[in-house]
Amino acid sequence: MPAKNISVPLIRNWPVTLLCAGLFPVLMALGFWQLQRAGEKAALSAELNARLSAQPVAPTTLRGFERYTPVRLTGFFAQDHYLLDNRTRAGRSGYEVLQVFITPQAHWLINRGWVPAPNRRERLPRIATPQGMRTINGFLYPVIESTPTKHLPEAFPKRRIQTLDTQFTRALKTTDEKWSVRLSGDSDTALITDWHWINSGPERHRAYALQWFTMAAVLAVLWLFTATRFTAGFNDKNQE
Repeated sequence: MPAKNISVPLIRNWPVTLLCAGLFPVLMALGFWQLQRAGEKAALSAELNARLSAQPVAPTTLRGFERYTPVRLTGFFAQDHYLLDNRTRAGRSGYEVLQVFITPQAHWLINRGWVPAPNRRERLPRIATPQGMRTINGFLYPVIESTPTKHLPEAFPKRRIQTLDTQFTRALKTTDEKWSVRLSGDSDTALITDWHWINSGPERHRAYALQWFTMAAVLAVLWLFTATRFTAGFNDKNQE
């Protein structure tokens, strides 16, 4: 009688095994990375909610500036306004309106919010400048840092701009070129605010993590069925 206990190699398809061995840790790493991102977004969301729920204060009372810190300013708007291009709301293109706000202590660049763009590109929306002394509420928002330019065009800054950066705020001679103020919706000079605080919440990253882990599990099952003899042994037992 032939002996039944013959040693049979476990792996019957080495190319597939090597491919799965390379992909499996990558999929698991991507899943754990998404979980890490979810934790970071959850911490950022909690910090954001804590800051936005605080009472607005005068910037002069702050020891240092932090993103989303609520502030209150009293002063008046300069007459000139500028349009930050390529800003959308609900799928419609438009602009964010920027104006300098003058207080006794400083000049601040204010983002008043969004307005829809006219149907024709060469036309600009009409923006009314609030008159007289005002008290506005908003929150600090950083300006993108850019390399200083020695010679600016004579027409700079233009009415329509593509990027809100420190080159723009330097041209306007704001007191702190690295910071702007986005108006809160309860300010009477605000336009359409509807600010997007976080691009994606922790729930989305957890969903991505689940997808990566599911793909890793499916890969492991496929490896068992296509590259090993586990299933062959299982089928032999069923046949007996």
